[in-house]
Amino acid sequence: MTHLGTDTHHFYQNLRMPPSDNQQPFLKNFREASRKELEQTPFPTLKHEEWKYTDLTDLATLAPTQSAPSDLEGLTPEAVYPYTFNQMKSHVLVFVNGHYAPRFSRTDDIPVDMCVESFTEASPKDPETIKAHLGKADRKGNDYFSYLNGAFFTDGAVIRIPKNYACEKPIHLMYLTVGNGDLRYSAIRNLILMEAGSSATIVETYDSLDDQPVLTNAVTEVFVGENANLRHHILQLQNEKSLFFGSTNISLPRDSRYLNTWVSLGSHIARNDVDAELTGAGSDCQLFGLYAGRDRQVMDNRTVITHHTFHATSNQVYKGILDGASRGVFNGKILVGRDAQKTEAHQLNRNLILSDNAHADSKPQLKIFADDVKCSHGATVGQLDKTAMFYLQSRGIAKEVARSMLTFAFANDVVDSIILGSVRFFLYKRLYNRFGRDWGSAEDFESLHTIKESGNDR
Repeated sequence: MTHLGTDTHHFYQNLRMPPSDNQQPFLKNFREASRKELEQTPFPTLKHEEWKYTDLTDLATLAPTQSAPSDLEGLTPEAVYPYTFNQMKSHVLVFVNGHYAPRFSRTDDIPVDMCVESFTEASPKDPETIKAHLGKADRKGNDYFSYLNGAFFTDGAVIRIPKNYACEKPIHLMYLTVGNGDLRYSAIRNLILMEAGSSATIVETYDSLDDQPVLTNAVTEVFVGENANLRHHILQLQNEKSLFFGSTNISLPRDSRYLNTWVSLGSHIARNDVDAELTGAGSDCQLFGLYAGRDRQVMDNRTVITHHTFHATSNQVYKGILDGASRGVFNGKILVGRDAQKTEAHQLNRNLILSDNAHADSKPQLKIFADDVKCSHGATVGQLDKTAMFYLQSRGIAKEVARSMLTFAFANDVVDSIILGSVRFFLYKRLYNRFGRDWGSAEDFESLHTIKESGNDR
């Protein structure tokens, strides 16, 4: 990217809010309020504490163009199919550049009491429920990009799992991008409502259909009801010319359980914000993250878990694999309030450096205002274990093969937090294409890991 100037508000000069006659009044008001906040919010720079490791100066000089429904023209099922999890039986919503693509989606067998729809479809049907939740979990972790999303989001998913209902099939939200030479802007807003006693598995994938640059700005708000259980897996796999800014915001009341697996392999700059609020006793939040960079990629991760009440638990494991001249960032924070006695909260960040020019920044933080808690945090930055490398090579394994094996082993516990065999297999193939080419054939790789496309998709 090239320096073009310092005016940051021209960044969104080419973006337009949806027409007023094509949206619910509450959505119009929400977008207008977000636009006003955006106009008062400075573009993030290295002087902002939450952005101190990632330089967006060049990005601020750009002016992305608005995506359009016409971006879907010419797409075929054959073009979309490789981005699905081939044999996984699931409910599927497909979006291209932020616009819903019903002809590629699979929604014919969704139970009548359950909502798995696009924002455009759902908002006229249940405006009061959406209005009551929209923007309520978003803590503006990205600030500028959260307001940018609120002002200009085109569509996204609304998911509501009814009380005491166990959703048997996974729900796959597939976000694809396609470019036209300019930097396109794709804004997505997701709302996930888990009613009391419900359970579900949701997979979000962000991928590219070509090598053209697209800026994806995604905000997901998650409300988990009492005694509800959500497993939420997010894969960011966009091409390395693109930019990604994603924010996931979770509200956890009494006895609720939430597991989030975040995997980031794509984009030139990728920012991941996860903000969870534990407001009820017995609530549990598990965050797993894997970011793998090469060349000059920047992978920036920020997590905040806030414990507001007693007897709640949280655990974070984030791992980075950095090659080339890539940079990885982990900025994690655990906040324990005065009333959050008997809290148990742990945080671990580990980084594997594969080249002399790769770099990792790690900033684990604990802020504790209660006195009866079990909390820990830690961070490591290192290279491959020389003893393990020597052991493998002494058994006749080539150096590059040993390197790949240890790299995959480093990532395993994060990948294994994904309970769906088809998704794990899909992800391992993408990791193989990035780090495992010296391992032998893809068939050898599949045999070694015994990961089948028809794996357990419970």
